[in-house]
Amino acid sequence: MEKHYIYYLDSNLRLSKGQQYIVGRSQEADICLPDKRVSRKHAAIKWSGTGYTLTDLQSTNGTYVNGGRAGSILLLDGDRIRIGSHDLQYVVLSPHQEQMPQPDDTIIFEKKVHELASEAGSSEMAAKIRSLKLYYNKKRDSLSDMAFRDELTGLFNRRYFDRKIQEEIERCTRYSRMLSLIICDIDHFKQFNDTFGHQTGDEILRTVAELLKKSCRASDTAARYGGEEMAVILPETDLDGAMLVAEKARTLIAARGGNDTGATVTVSMGVASFRSNTDGPAELIAAADKALYRAKAAGRNCSVADEAEVPENR
Repeated sequence: MEKHYIYYLDSNLRLSKGQQYIVGRSQEADICLPDKRVSRKHAAIKWSGTGYTLTDLQSTNGTYVNGGRAGSILLLDGDRIRIGSHDLQYVVLSPHQEQMPQPDDTIIFEKKVHELASEAGSSEMAAKIRSLKLYYNKKRDSLSDMAFRDELTGLFNRRYFDRKIQEEIERCTRYSRMLSLIICDIDHFKQFNDTFGHQTGDEILRTVAELLKKSCRASDTAARYGGEEMAVILPETDLDGAMLVAEKARTLIAARGGNDTGATVTVSMGVASFRSNTDGPAELIAAADKALYRAKAAGRNCSVADEAEVPENR
């Protein structure tokens, strides 16, 4: 039988399926994190039938998993959790493993900082040590953001997209969860560049990216896929839910995506959902890309779902 743990501070907590665990700065919390940036009841961890789900409890500063803000997410072995200035890690010990797996470097550093703060001669010195950890976190996050952000649009880049979709498919395969993908293409983008110049083209890319991101939830991942194509990864979302997000973004862009030239900017959307019996990243992307091709063939400025997922009587 698998054993599930949360590594935090200098401790590890074995999780039990029958219990909900509160993470917060309250002394009554199951996982107490001494930090004013942590809400008293910040997040909860609970067995959800197929795995442990981490849920943000409307905290002030948010809950982050693997760098992305999470509302409610099914945890995967090795997931890194950031709450306030603290780093935690979810670890699964398989039946054949005899020893606890080694935590990653961020958790080892977290443990060292906690030990130094605990051994500090005064509360002021402990606060300074924790402030140094926060400074380190910000610098590390800034470097990570630079590595994974598209400079022009501010969306995640292709490198991050490839890593994220692999993580989400592993999560879906292991826990039989839902996952959808939207691929978005700006209609007639080459004509905008040829007619108005590349600076106008860049402005259109930034505007479409901003409106696309505005249409997504905190748990979704919007990325620049390549050229004028963008993509959205939607965890815990079926095809119908993904179509709603795609249509919301499409109509918003058609209404507000124009530029100073007065030209109308529209997008075409291809939408597909993960099928656990056949899909890997390549298959899911190909399905969404095929749906995008059909959207273009249908006259553009529309959202089209993957044919394999749509019932005949729909």
